Amino acid sequence: MDIFRKAAELAEHNIPFAMATIIESSGSTPRGTAKMLVLADGTSLGTVGGGIVESRVIEEARRAIDFDRPTVLEYALDHGPGATSLPMECGGAMKVLVEVFGAKPRVLIAGGGHVGLEIAKAAHAIGYRIAIVDDRPGYVNGDRFPMATELYVDEDMDTALSTAPVDRNTCVIIATHASDERALRHFIKADCRYLGFLGSRRKVRTMLDMLRAEGVAPEVLGRVRAPVGLDLGAETPEEIAISVVAEMMSVLAGRDAAPLSGRDGELVVVRGAGDLATGTILRLKAAGFRVVALEVENPTSIRRTVSLSEAVYDGEARVEGVVARLVSGIDETRAALAEGIVPVLVDPDCASVAALAPYALVDAIIAKRNTGTRRGMAPAVIALGPGFEAGGDVDAVVETQRGHDLARVILSGTAAADSGTPGEIGGRSAERVLKSPIAGIVEAVAAIGDMVKVGDPVIAVRGTEGRVEVRTSIDGIVRGSIRAGMAVPVGMKIADVDPRARPENCLTVSDKSRAIAGGVLEAILVLKGRVKRGA
Repeated sequence: MDIFRKAAELAEHNIPFAMATIIESSGSTPRGTAKMLVLADGTSLGTVGGGIVESRVIEEARRAIDFDRPTVLEYALDHGPGATSLPMECGGAMKVLVEVFGAKPRVLIAGGGHVGLEIAKAAHAIGYRIAIVDDRPGYVNGDRFPMATELYVDEDMDTALSTAPVDRNTCVIIATHASDERALRHFIKADCRYLGFLGSRRKVRTMLDMLRAEGVAPEVLGRVRAPVGLDLGAETPEEIAISVVAEMMSVLAGRDAAPLSGRDGELVVVRGAGDLATGTILRLKAAGFRVVALEVENPTSIRRTVSLSEAVYDGEARVEGVVARLVSGIDETRAALAEGIVPVLVDPDCASVAALAPYALVDAIIAKRNTGTRRGMAPAVIALGPGFEAGGDVDAVVETQRGHDLARVILSGTAAADSGTPGEIGGRSAERVLKSPIAGIVEAVAAIGDMVKVGDPVIAVRGTEGRVEVRTSIDGIVRGSIRAGMAVPVGMKIADVDPRARPENCLTVSDKSRAIAGGVLEAILVLKGRVKRGA
């Protein structure tokens, strides 16, 4: 079948696909110019050369479909050591553009009344596919809903509901005239992308309380957006439709629906306030940004003397002249910002981000996995280290592994995987890091800044086995130790000995932290330029 005819057929049936096109080639390659269609399941039509390179293109095209973002792939077919090299004998090079043609969102409206009709009109106007479910054959038909591509109408509402398919690309709106409970019970079990329920707050509360009493899980009930829509003061069916469709748009785009006029272009929210996060905060402050830090209730920073997270315990913390203060709520946060202080909010779930409306959000937790950060939380979302994908769950990633690529800004792809081996400092690597030998409560022995020699106790852990001292295997200075009284599991890092033995290193952010902070600043400026250009 002709590749363009197939693409038109896929678009007609609302099936997402990617088009891979060789846009540049040099030297010996399997194909000089070619196109290939790739579906989400890996099915392909056409070829870009076969073999390893085609397999790789299909893999990346599937990823692009998942993230609904285009990408450019570059390959050297030369058995070389580089990241773009493939084990092929050709010797040439190829550049492939992968364009994504995503499925249009499908809106399934349960209820063809006045509000349902206006929602259908508004959603259709922005390109959404419309499906209607109702139990009034004489009222809900193609004449009244000419924009609908699917009508599921039966005098028995349960029958109508059961015939309406729902998938991950479907947004469901419940707005029936007399069947809200049946519709909600039916769709709450569906794997839909969005589920909204139109009704008064009292009606919504009654319905959800009833389902909760029947044992429906809180996380399932939490998916229901009820009352549906944004708070726009809507009263007429037309106004309600705009409110509902606007909320759907924000959810599908991963945005927080904050007003653009209220977006603070100079405010950055940083998740975490440990030593690496603190380096980023200091660099951003120096560059003129205002910064809010979000922390957990009990931070476990090792390099406490250079971690603004200590404000959670002490009320305030100071690192290289920058002051952080523990605050509670948005009003105290704004007051601290007005004083030039870094507010530290205990907010591990980022509940305050929408109200703060920052330009950028930086995940500097260094958990080596994503703990809830996503694109759309701010215009620019940046993450440090492994566990994230630029172009996927975040806009940019900054490399944190020591070496040639430290602090490199990644706009497509991931940082290097965690090696499990601490970076080398002063010729020492794993030896400089002390870990808990047992589970228990940390007890202080040496203070940060104390000089220690081989065999000296640095820190202790008291558990069911008794008190175990952890001794250094190298000479140096105690650069960091976890706060006494913390409960730690076996194997957790609890102290750090620096063989360079320079006291000033205990009171200033590290070279690694400064480098990463520069990468964060670069990423913010690059992404800010993209927003201005409308990219």
